[in-house]
Amino acid sequence: MSALAEMENLSKAYGSTRVLSGLSISVPAQRNLLLTGPSGCGKSTLLRLIAGLETLDEGTICIEGNLVSEKGRIVRAPHERGLAMVFQDLGLWPNLTAFQNVMLGLARARLSRREKLERVRAILKSCEMTSKADERPPQLSVGEQQRVALARAMAVRPRLLLLDEPFTGLDLVLKNALLEQLRQLSQQLGTTLVLVSHNPFDANSISADVAVLEAGAIRESGSLEQLHKRPSSQTLQAWKSETQSPHG
Repeated sequence: MSALAEMENLSKAYGSTRVLSGLSISVPAQRNLLLTGPSGCGKSTLLRLIAGLETLDEGTICIEGNLVSEKGRIVRAPHERGLAMVFQDLGLWPNLTAFQNVMLGLARARLSRREKLERVRAILKSCEMTSKADERPPQLSVGEQQRVALARAMAVRPRLLLLDEPFTGLDLVLKNALLEQLRQLSQQLGTTLVLVSHNPFDANSISADVAVLEAGAIRESGSLEQLHKRPSSQTLQAWKSETQSPHG
């Protein structure tokens, strides 16, 4: 299976704090990936590097075989990478309606205004937000805001969608519903997902492999079923102990 995104020997530090150190991982096309690990281990930093929002200290990033980042240099700007990103805070404009927020996401798209309008209507319908199209984020529930952010990201029909813990704080029923909607949309549009989550079992909801990031590098990766049997990372060992506990 060909690699959609390939990261080789990535290193990144902020001052004297090294966040990533010699990290390498490949994301196959149309094979979703869940990235997990302890807080502060560099998961968000890795997404920002893939998106082209920050520069590398060492290493290379390729998307669809094209070099997009190398040591100290952004080779391709974020909007030229064929990807989209949903941040933890969602980043919706509070003074714009749901429709306008999604429309704004298509600002750089080489589409006519009519095509953009049709694209926005279609993705809002897919995200079950047609009836809320004229409402602004403060008027929407948290789950509805999540759907608008997802619609905005998917409207550009990215080959790769990066999600930085966008479902944190949601109740389990709502989170699972949104994950299922995300899985369906990714299949419909042929989009590969990279989801950061503290819960490795979210991988089941989006049919994803799991990669565990610890101490600045990928500690283990593969299918959740196989990793859960014999985990080598502290993260999955802790989850296995929790799920096997009579109180878990």
